[in-house]
Amino acid sequence: MRRIRVLGAGECGLPLAHRLRGGTEVTLVAGRDAEQILSGSVTSTQVKFPPTLDLESGAGLDFWASTAPRISGIRFVAAIDRTAVVRWTGRFARPARSVDQRTVFGRWLRAFVDAGGRLEIAEPSLAEIDRGAGRFDLTVVTRADAELAACFPPDPAWPVHSGPLRQLAVFYLDGVVPDPDGLGTYVSLPGLGEIISYPGLTGAPGDERPCEIVLVEARPGGDLDVFSRDSGPSGRLRLARRLFDRHLPPDLADRYRGAELTDAGATLVGAVTPVVRRPVGTLPSGTLVLGGADVVCRMDPGGAQGANSAVQCAFRYADAILRQTSGQYDRDWMLTTATPWLTDIAYPAAQWTATMLDPPEPLQAMLGAAATDARLADTFADLFARPSDMARLAADA
Repeated sequence: MRRIRVLGAGECGLPLAHRLRGGTEVTLVAGRDAEQILSGSVTSTQVKFPPTLDLESGAGLDFWASTAPRISGIRFVAAIDRTAVVRWTGRFARPARSVDQRTVFGRWLRAFVDAGGRLEIAEPSLAEIDRGAGRFDLTVVTRADAELAACFPPDPAWPVHSGPLRQLAVFYLDGVVPDPDGLGTYVSLPGLGEIISYPGLTGAPGDERPCEIVLVEARPGGDLDVFSRDSGPSGRLRLARRLFDRHLPPDLADRYRGAELTDAGATLVGAVTPVVRRPVGTLPSGTLVLGGADVVCRMDPGGAQGANSAVQCAFRYADAILRQTSGQYDRDWMLTTATPWLTDIAYPAAQWTATMLDPPEPLQAMLGAAATDARLADTFADLFARPSDMARLAADA
């Protein structure tokens, strides 16, 4: 039986390990067990769209189909000095959903172990990964520190960023007045950044509850860039409320008057430097490894693409591994496996995210036109689910 090692137990590594279990001897290497994940801090924001949810449902991994709030579309607002200069709503063709990754990873990891999956709790160094590579027919890297990530060369076709495009602050909140139409809110603050908010689900498996998830995307050095790792959870929430009052239109700011953190780990600050790497990495010994998810294509979360791209990667890689009956996973096989995911999913998602963070003038004009064209607004909203359809936006404008 073929032996596969999966490094990383997140949106890509966990579904990949689940799909391989049974037809393959798969070893999943995770930095934390389920209990540590569930008792820790939030890891990111995430919105999953129907193509991703369909994959999870078909694999028996969508445990929240009846409990997670439906996100029906987007309420887009461009605001200057608390005044909405553009406002429209766009509906998704099918609802999206968001579930706290602590909840998801904890449940998926428990299910993997309960089904007899082989789990190693470790944070192996590059040298340790390299030494152990010979015990496996294939190593798939879905999570990597800087040293391991450096084994995957940058893709020269994509721009190199010297730093993050946004400074990020994440909040999972109770007490927020729900959007009356079940929409997510995307507020563009020209020159400053974005404030993105939508309903979600949080809590330990079996004890989940609705919440509101807020992502503050601050242009570095601007008026939204006020959060630090030293400010602490309650201090960050106070800063967030001040930002809402100072920059959001009053009807939106009022929704957060009674907001409180869902738990002690319900906030996160950080930044993501976008990068696109080649999918085949070379360990110091010369052993080749296959990269996936944000090891290969790392995006700012403002485009709501990272989780979807990672899950899509997992299912495509699993299918390719299971089809390869010879058990030979050489460079050509790795490239053939990764290219469809990159071309169909990851590259369009990265381009869409970059476009949303720095919209060119034609797109800005379309955003304005959507205020009086419901069909264009719906088309624009649905591009979050299918960014590869970006050409439709120009055709509908």
